[in-house]
Amino acid sequence: YGRVMGYRMDDAEYVILGQGSMIVQAEAVADYLRESRKIKVGVVNVTMFRPFPGDLLGPLLKGRKGVAVLERTDQPLAEDLPLMREVRATLTKCLENGLAGGQGDLPYEGYASYAATEMPRLYSGCFGLGSRDLQPEALIGAVENMLPEGAKRRFFYLSIDFVRDPLNPKD
Repeated sequence: YGRVMGYRMDDAEYVILGQGSMIVQAEAVADYLRESRKIKVGVVNVTMFRPFPGDLLGPLLKGRKGVAVLERTDQPLAEDLPLMREVRATLTKCLENGLAGGQGDLPYEGYASYAATEMPRLYSGCFGLGSRDLQPEALIGAVENMLPEGAKRRFFYLSIDFVRDPLNPKD
């Protein structure tokens, strides 16, 4: 295992980024969307959280159109979920290296350098609450959210119904 592993990232325009058991499904969904809808989807598996592998993640995400960071946790009222916080911090360091313009030492040695146009749009998704399984259609929905005609929601939940029709008159 590497600290970060990419799947079909060579030409990916949209990325599903996550950890753990959801990666196998994400890879299958990437294959499906590439074959059936010609959407160039890649998957990034963050296998090590500490120390965070920002030095490896920066080059993988450079120039992508969108990155859906999916995690099995929720922190109500937090600015970002834990994995998203780290991804956002990594890409900010890459932007700061780009702003240094090659003059002297880079502020973050070992990190990529981004121009503003190379920064991907970030989308944060939460799944698996209450031990609910992550289904492939939820991953497809996460990718569709990033597409030009997508809703472009910056934060969303997958495989969770919050609003339902009343089951009885008391509801």
